[in-house]
Amino acid sequence: MRNRGFSVVITGVCLFFGGCVEGPSDADWGDEAIAARDGSTTCPVWRCGFNSAEVNGRPIRELNLDGLANADGVRIVGFVPPALGLLSLQKFALDVEKGALVARSQSGITLRGNQLIGATILVAQSGSLLPLPITVLGHQKIDSWAEGAPQVSTYTLVYPDLNVLSGVRNVCTGDLLDVLTSAVTVIGGETYDLETKTIQPDKPRWLTFACAGSAAAKLQLMNYGPQSDFDGAGHPATLAQRQATLRMITADYCGTGHSYTENGTPLHWENAAGTVVSAGELGAIEAVWSAGGALCLEAQRLAEAAVACDLPACDEFSLAEGEWVTYVPEA
Repeated sequence: MRNRGFSVVITGVCLFFGGCVEGPSDADWGDEAIAARDGSTTCPVWRCGFNSAEVNGRPIRELNLDGLANADGVRIVGFVPPALGLLSLQKFALDVEKGALVARSQSGITLRGNQLIGATILVAQSGSLLPLPITVLGHQKIDSWAEGAPQVSTYTLVYPDLNVLSGVRNVCTGDLLDVLTSAVTVIGGETYDLETKTIQPDKPRWLTFACAGSAAAKLQLMNYGPQSDFDGAGHPATLAQRQATLRMITADYCGTGHSYTENGTPLHWENAAGTVVSAGELGAIEAVWSAGGALCLEAQRLAEAAVACDLPACDEFSLAEGEWVTYVPEA
């Protein structure tokens, strides 16, 4: 198999309205991540620093564009466009298109990308007296992890918090130093069950806010999102392909929702389409993956983990049988 792309370190998930887990040590970073980190004040947020044992953050991880409450009782109650002169007097409706936020007015004006900076999404939780304003403070396009795929839109979303010096927190990190980080990508049309780690597809009026480092965000960056152009002809990856990706990222070997991974665990991978492949020496085969979990298992991501299902060795399995092959890098 060819070795191309970049070396990836599977690390963590940020929790909405909460703090992040402690970052891994140097031994947990890949060479590329160390180089990028040491050349700047922070490690690249999309590749390292968090944990992917969970699918996504909470409690505003998913919202309904028509104002229906999510499982935590949180719903969108309004959208205020940026102060753009006369445009601010028009009513805009929020939507998600090709993995990016858009706002459309009744007069046919569409705002997207940097045009949304300064806009506010008002959300309210059951029992709350006042809505919480979530402001779009920034927009950035970052490179996809898939060869030939378009860049991915990411957003800085902040909310007020009088308990911090700046008065605001980033919805992903909740960290004062990272308040200006573009740490959210948006997935339109499906949500994710955190317990079973299954995709809930065909939800056209729902969006998922996927924080950097979460499995949902990595799925999007791999060009496996439900609104992505996976085959170059305008079609997304199939539901089975997306589900296999989610199982693979979270080390859900048995397909039951249990993750056999933890913070800072390195991993290399290769997909059947050959568009997402780790660079360098891939290491020992870990597993071949399908929508139901691992088809076979060799070198576990966590050697000491007691896997609760009986899986065959991978001698007779390859990408021909699955969507992904993963590898455990040599220590």
